[in-house]
Amino acid sequence: MPYDYKYLVSYPTNLEKLSLLNSTNRNEIKEMLKKSQFRNVLDINFWNYNLIIDNYSKKINKDFENSFKKLFFLTKNNQSKNLDLKKYFVTNYIYFTEKNKKLVLDNY
Repeated sequence: MPYDYKYLVSYPTNLEKLSLLNSTNRNEIKEMLKKSQFRNVLDINFWNYNLIIDNYSKKINKDFENSFKKLFFLTKNNQSKNLDLKKYFVTNYIYFTEKNKKLVLDNY
């Protein structure tokens, strides 16, 4: 998909206005985000948005680890955002796999 994710979730689909509490809405938004993933691979805001959506179902779905990992490395030079992600990691430590725990802790 040649579009930026912001265009896919806004007008005319208006996916950004859907409630994230509903799993069907989250799945619909995730499908649109997956279609534009390669176009937005270096966009911090894209991964942040992805992480927000994945966070709702982190117990069931492990996609949040991928979103977190990419966002964590993309924000390495942004100290305030990186600090927020470190806090998120510590708070949600139990939901990460051992492999990703080690990867994040090695770069902490």
